[in-house]
Formats: sequence, structure tokens, C-alpha cells
Amino acid sequence: MSWPGYFHEPVTDRDKLVARLICYFNAGVDTLSPMKPFLQSSALICLLVASLGALSANPPVDNETGKILAELVRASLEYDYFNARCRGNRASTNTEESNRLLLFKYRLTVNQVINTFMGRDDRAERAAIEQELLQKLSLKGGCSKAKKGGMLQELDMHYRQLFDQVTDLP
Repeated sequence: MSWPGYFHEPVTDRDKLVARLICYFNAGVDTLSPMKPFLQSSALICLLVASLGALSANPPVDNETGKILAELVRASLEYDYFNARCRGNRASTNTEESNRLLLFKYRLTVNQVINTFMGRDDRAERAAIEQELLQKLSLKGGCSKAKKGGMLQELDMHYRQLFDQVTDLP
């Protein structure tokens, strides 16, 4: 027995998979009558599994935790902007590290934290954080004086402290 032509190519999109399972369930099951109960239950299980991704939501995060997450995002962005501006290192390693932690622990991205807990559009907030850092740098007299004044160590210490704090949160 062969499949009725619905599963010859790989399906990557969940909605396409659900549509194909429904078509298969409605059209092709009658030709495979000995396997009909098995196929019906399998199709229903596949539909349920495919729909679970749409139903799962982010775990609830209270305001206090949200403020800590927002501080972590701000610290990681400041640190990365400082590295880009004063050290010529454009890799956003701290923001990516924070993003991995947030995804693993809370199923949130950096952009979702910005939009939810910082109250602005993520692009506007990123631009505002970069402008604040540039103002701090100009008040300190530029990158070289900021580095000599220990700004890099301050940013690193603040970021590591918040990262560890978020890591230890439940």
C-alpha cells in the first residue's frame, strides 16, 4: 500500500502539515480500510501535536522579574554598543548570550523583553540606549578616557551581576 500522495515532500510549515493531514484524513483513509482506526487516531494525534505550539504561551513573568530582565537587556546592549564604538568589536556577544538565557529560561527574546517591560518599540529603545551611551562617552571625554576611567570594567561587572541574578531566578 502506498500513501495517497500527500507526504512525498518534506513539510516544514506547521500550517501546511495540518492542512495535509486534514486532506489525508478526509480523502485517502477510505482506500486503506484495514488501517482506518489507526490512521484516524494517528492523524488526530498529529493534529494535536501540531497545534500545541500555537497554544503554548510564555510563562508568566511578574513585574519585578520583568524589571530585572529589562535591566539585563539594557546592560547587555550598553556593553555591546561600547565594544562596537570604542573597541571595534561589532559582535553582539552579550546581547546574544542574554537572548539565549531568556529563551531558555522564559521563552522570551530580547526584543520581547524590550517591547513588554521597557514600554517602547525595540528599535526605538535600542537607539535610545545607544544615544545614552554616546552621551556618557562624550561626558567622560571620549573612548580612550572612558577606558582609562574603568568604564569597560563597570559595564562588564554590571552585566555579569545581572546575568548571574537572572540565572539564579526561579
